[in-house]
Amino acid sequence: MKTYIWSLPTRLFHWLIVIGLITAYILGEEEGLLNLHTSFGYFVGILILFRLAWGIIGPKYSRFSDFKIGFNNLKKFATQMNQSKSEHPGHNPAAALIMLGIILTTTLLVISGILLLSSKGEGFFAFLKPGMSTDFLEETHEIMVNILITLVIIHLIGNIVDFIFNRKMGTLKSIFTGYKNTDKEGIRTNTFQVVIAALFILSAMAVIPYTLSNQKISANSENSEGIESNGQESEESEESEGDDD
Repeated sequence: MKTYIWSLPTRLFHWLIVIGLITAYILGEEEGLLNLHTSFGYFVGILILFRLAWGIIGPKYSRFSDFKIGFNNLKKFATQMNQSKSEHPGHNPAAALIMLGIILTTTLLVISGILLLSSKGEGFFAFLKPGMSTDFLEETHEIMVNILITLVIIHLIGNIVDFIFNRKMGTLKSIFTGYKNTDKEGIRTNTFQVVIAALFILSAMAVIPYTLSNQKISANSENSEGIESNGQESEESEESEGDDD
């Protein structure tokens, strides 16, 4: 029996944040693209705000109250996996735990990026005074990236395992169609939920061109990492020449 589990806003969030994170990661690896990188960072940030709100006001299986991550639920899932999956048409306990980890890590990733930019007096939040060194914020930002990559890999492995051993439920396909093969109660979205979802998603889409038009990143901020790197190389070169003398 096909049952509607994931609403369109939930599915849009999933794919838009995938696009946003991958794009921001690629742009972050290229010099001179900090403005583009941060624009997608703001894009991801608004999507995360939407997911936090959706976890409270969204349909049943998208709400955090449906994330059964208690010790007993996790233990039952680990020992009686097939039975536990059938009891959780939305996120099973393990998937819920990983999803919360991804949401939390992405939130910290965005915050650390905003604070890193503001520590250099740049960006829309330049007025903030982080009280933390640029080096510390850069390291924190990088750590969050690595944790997020790890969580996403675990998430992908879980989907692959589920596809192999529990294909009948259609979990992987559901993120495209919204439907799973289960006899549990389906969901519906009301007008209020649709309006809130539309406002957040449209805001996320609009923040990219708005950022590119209104946020100015100075050349010094763009090249700060390169300057630091060149400075370290110069120091090492001078030390090497001194040793030769």
